[in-house]
Amino acid sequence: MANTLQLNHCNQGILMSMYNATLMPIATWSKTHRKIAPISSNSPVMALNNSSYNKSIDYKKGVKYLVENSKDMKMVPLEFVLPIPEGEMPSMAIDGSIPIIDLGGLNGPDEQRLSTIHAISSACALWGFFRVTNHGIKTSTMDEMLKVIEEFFNLPLEEKMRYCSENVMDPVRYGTSLNTTRKHALHWRDFLRHYGGLVSHTYHLWPDNPPTYKDVAKEYLKEVWQLAVIIFGAISEGLGLDPDYIESSLGDEGTQLIISNYYPACPEPNKTLGLAPHSDHGGLTIVMDNGIPGLQIKRNQTWYSVPSIPGTFVVNLGDFLEVLSNGKYKSVEHRAIVSAEAVRISIAVGHGPEMDAIVQPASPLIKEKSESKYRPIVYKDYIRAQQSTIKRGKSALDEIMNN
Repeated sequence: MANTLQLNHCNQGILMSMYNATLMPIATWSKTHRKIAPISSNSPVMALNNSSYNKSIDYKKGVKYLVENSKDMKMVPLEFVLPIPEGEMPSMAIDGSIPIIDLGGLNGPDEQRLSTIHAISSACALWGFFRVTNHGIKTSTMDEMLKVIEEFFNLPLEEKMRYCSENVMDPVRYGTSLNTTRKHALHWRDFLRHYGGLVSHTYHLWPDNPPTYKDVAKEYLKEVWQLAVIIFGAISEGLGLDPDYIESSLGDEGTQLIISNYYPACPEPNKTLGLAPHSDHGGLTIVMDNGIPGLQIKRNQTWYSVPSIPGTFVVNLGDFLEVLSNGKYKSVEHRAIVSAEAVRISIAVGHGPEMDAIVQPASPLIKEKSESKYRPIVYKDYIRAQQSTIKRGKSALDEIMNN
């Protein structure tokens, strides 16, 4: 299996994966070997300024590679220019702040505990995003994870390309831009993505370079999983359900997916995005970054910039929880913008149900079947539908809503 991983190459016509993608069981791992075709010198992909023109640049190698081989790039290549509405330009977003919740209150007296649960419930209903403090994960653990991810992206290209694959469902992938294989404008992002989980069946496939990666990532993902379970419990109670209702709905193991994103500094940040607006398909996503702001969320048709606060996590709800709550709690569109001055690194860890789980409203929340706002769907089928469309936003969720 490891040899197969090292032999996979990217097909010239295939784009890489985005954050809200998922993975296929290892048994379906692609064994296809393809050669990378050279990019035509007449292609708009090569539309850099003349002084930085380089025939050897291949966009499948990532944005970091592109920038490093075009030192005096003054403009965004045409393939990265996105059709962003004038009123939704990244620089037009309003400075704001999502709710901040002290999770220490969940361990306090009953009154404090109930107040914290109410705060989480309110944030889920009104924002779909919130920030947590006193989450129990050491700052040193967070820093080590950020450090080892930065080391991975700074590896020689040949080392990273060992994990490059043309199969968007592969369990470990290094790539760039979005997940869909359909033609689209490229995004200013490179990524590393793989399964986590308390019992990770793909641990042996994780990067073995940097040498500390596996140990650091394993410890980090274990602690983030435990944090997610605590938050799931509070959300369950906020819905009037048993504290372990959501955790049980995930199945015996659930699904944990880590997506580490690398956004190089960009010469024209108002013309492109790191990630286009989207909602996540899972239950909870727990996110940290390297201190460079770049997350924006859409609320009431207005884009808000979320500041970066060291030592905290941003938590956002995915489509699975919106469906489970029968629409009481909302997944929210968000996007990643890029900076002209600095590299941004973000690490997002999604937590959702097992692939064969049925996504549907919690039965205690609906008295009659007709009250359900969403049609049941198998989780892996929902992901497949979400990943096969070039539409962004919450289009996949709209497709399973009852009229």
